[in-house]
Amino acid sequence: CKKILDECEKQGISITTYEEKKFPSIIDKYSGMPILLYYKGNLYDNISGVAIVGSRRCSDYGKHVTVEAATFLAKNKIPVISGMAKGIDSYAHTACIKSQGYTVAFVGCGVDICYPKEHTELMKKIINNGVVISEYPPGTMPSRQSFPKRNRLISACSEKILVVEAGENSGALITAKY
Repeated sequence: CKKILDECEKQGISITTYEEKKFPSIIDKYSGMPILLYYKGNLYDNISGVAIVGSRRCSDYGKHVTVEAATFLAKNKIPVISGMAKGIDSYAHTACIKSQGYTVAFVGCGVDICYPKEHTELMKKIINNGVVISEYPPGTMPSRQSFPKRNRLISACSEKILVVEAGENSGALITAKY
């Protein structure tokens, strides 16, 4: 525990627990949820918003719908929540940031690890304009099991979910099913 706390301090990672105002209280309504979250950026008290999730390989139409929706939400001060994945997720975060909105990225690894690696700049922008959150301590690498768990957090913190172009067994539909 001390090792994790030392690593968090060294890397500028904050922690919130279910007893604090910053912890999304809506998570308490679901079983099997974490009791603490790690984050980088500005975590608003009791966040909730609209999730935008979808295919990694989206069409131009899917990109257009995502950008339009994220821009509308940002301009209306509604947080945009997603998972920082390629495709729809990254377009949603980027459009929100460009519209001076608040965006929340739940990740399936430690908040000190950028996955996918090519989203390093996007992650920096999210941290400056919102928050990157994980239930995993620093140093935790992404794994197949971590992404469905991340999806349940996206769902739990979202008042509504916009699914843009999702395959039958996709993570986006897993998020919607939660």
